[in-house]
Amino acid sequence: MTCLARVMGHGAAGYLMAREITYFAKVLGEPVRPMVAIVGGAKVSDKILLLENMLQRIDKLVIGGAMAYTFLKAQGKDIGKSYCESGQSFTDKYGEKVDIVSLAANLLTKAKQRGVEVFLPVDHVCHTECKATEKPLVTEDANVPSEYMALDIGPKTVKMYEDAVSACKTCIWNGPMGVFEIPPYHTGTFAIARCMATQTKNAGMLSIIGGGDSASAAEKSGHDVSMSHVSTGGGASLELLEGKELPGIGVLDDK
Repeated sequence: MTCLARVMGHGAAGYLMAREITYFAKVLGEPVRPMVAIVGGAKVSDKILLLENMLQRIDKLVIGGAMAYTFLKAQGKDIGKSYCESGQSFTDKYGEKVDIVSLAANLLTKAKQRGVEVFLPVDHVCHTECKATEKPLVTEDANVPSEYMALDIGPKTVKMYEDAVSACKTCIWNGPMGVFEIPPYHTGTFAIARCMATQTKNAGMLSIIGGGDSASAAEKSGHDVSMSHVSTGGGASLELLEGKELPGIGVLDDK
């Protein structure tokens, strides 16, 4: 990726990479505010660097997916059999091991200190196991019964998240809100895609999807074509949002 540019003494981007750089520069530079980051997926540990970097740039943070239950656990909520990184640790930049639940609590504290409004699920769509069902349990609040696992955000949360996103001018999304591959747990993720698409079309929102599962979910929802930009970068886009310099971008010049 980098050797050819060094040998030639010149690094140039194609149209696709140029588009990727242009759109991510908008959200990592001086975005139109307010700006919201929607972060989902399974593990807090996979998104720690992204969250810490984005907390310095955003006004609102919407958290969904299985990682939300680690945050709810940190708040003392009952999460039943929902996936949680309790008992697991993350090695920070100083080489110290930090408990993931404690880390989630610290991230919430940092967000409050920086004036970032954080949104976590207030209800859930649940089942006793991760499989399709025609009659899922919808909780009344953020607590999950002991014999159930949360597999999607609930209707109250969908409305709250839609309102949060609709109030913003810039939105970046990385990670689904639930197990969208299995109906009926696709509702929350598809609702986010629909909301972003509507705001992009009707209110001129700058909407960026950070590749991976989010891009797949948006495509399945049928709303991907309405977004400002859907990244094809996958893991590379995640590293970019973490604040890392990508080798393929580092060798580019402006000649």
